[in-house]
Amino acid sequence: MRQVPTYALYGEKSSNQPMDWLHCESIPARSSRFNWEIAAHRHANLFQILNMTRGRADCLIGEVWRPLKPPVAVLVMPGVVHGFRFSPDTDGHVLTLLADQALQFPGLAPQLRPLLAQSRIIELPADSSPAVAQAVHAVVSDYAGSGISRVGMIEAQLTVLLITLGRVLAADADALSPNRHAAAFRALLDQHYREQRSVAFYARKLGISEVHLNRVCRASLGHSALGVINQRLLVEARRDLTFTLLSVKEVAYSLGFQDPAYFTRFFTKQAGITPTEFRRRSVRNEPTIQ
Repeated sequence: MRQVPTYALYGEKSSNQPMDWLHCESIPARSSRFNWEIAAHRHANLFQILNMTRGRADCLIGEVWRPLKPPVAVLVMPGVVHGFRFSPDTDGHVLTLLADQALQFPGLAPQLRPLLAQSRIIELPADSSPAVAQAVHAVVSDYAGSGISRVGMIEAQLTVLLITLGRVLAADADALSPNRHAAAFRALLDQHYREQRSVAFYARKLGISEVHLNRVCRASLGHSALGVINQRLLVEARRDLTFTLLSVKEVAYSLGFQDPAYFTRFFTKQAGITPTEFRRRSVRNEPTIQ
């Protein structure tokens, strides 16, 4: 696949924006400016929920285009290539959250989090779509408003939204089996990513073959197993470069790279920008889009 751009957290700077970990906008607000087509791209540390209530669309998740028929929701995890082609009559909203925040709401049951931590299309049944639409509308309304405790209301409605989507997924027995392996892989990766473990190591830990692990990752996470490992390293590298005073060399060593020069090549290939330039732009609050 040709190189796909990686976009940082977007959102207009506005006094109405209630927090820096959430952005809300309607599908037409952005898509209409680009002839209703959002080209293939990815986000390094963002979790997105698209709720489409009207129109037609094709959705790219990973390497596969799929049709969307409302009512439908789409979950997009960090690092997963995605894109959309909407019909001009499409309506709905996109909620963008920092990935570290997205599934951490206290009211979200632990057993639902692995189901929601996958990039996927969720066809909404008739008994669930009104609740999803209502929760999305409430989040968007408070995001743009100035009511008392609007942040608390937004968190509550996001919890309702995620629980509703999680219940839809939990009711789909076919969704459970492959995603157990994907969720288990991500959990192992969170434990060992600084150790530079191989795909074979994770496959052995999961009790499956490397081929099967790659198949699971492509189906559920939109990347090969190695791609998921690289994206996890990239997310942590970006975080360290942005929020710590560690030198580039120290960041490299902390992530298990024996050669800082190799880390620089790795980061540049994955992010499209050198670690030093990424840090410079972050400090100056300049766009890091590549």
